[in-house]
Amino acid sequence: MKDPVVGWVVIVDGPGKGAALPLGYGMNTIGRANCRITLNFGDMEVSREPHANITYDPRGRCYYVNHGGGKNLTYLNNAPVLQPVLLNGGEQMQLGATTLKFVPFCGMDFDWQDSQ
Repeated sequence: MKDPVVGWVVIVDGPGKGAALPLGYGMNTIGRANCRITLNFGDMEVSREPHANITYDPRGRCYYVNHGGGKNLTYLNNAPVLQPVLLNGGEQMQLGATTLKFVPFCGMDFDWQDSQ
């Protein structure tokens, strides 16, 4: 990742439990391969290509999760993600047998653009 970290997803259940994966500016694709956030921990239920996307919007200083476009669904707090959903922090996402917790860093009180 070339840009600074804006948050993390932490694997709280499933293969890779305990791993923290950094999020960057803009769209963060999540999947087993060819994605910005690679969940290559052995969960074959996670799509190879984007399973989900987490986007950080630096203008609005907010985060969204969206379906990655494949056949496998992403669940946010046990509800399917069928359109972009605003994230506040602390939400849990299920991709296959893997559960991720969203941890924001940038937001209304801080953004890397403030220190330029």
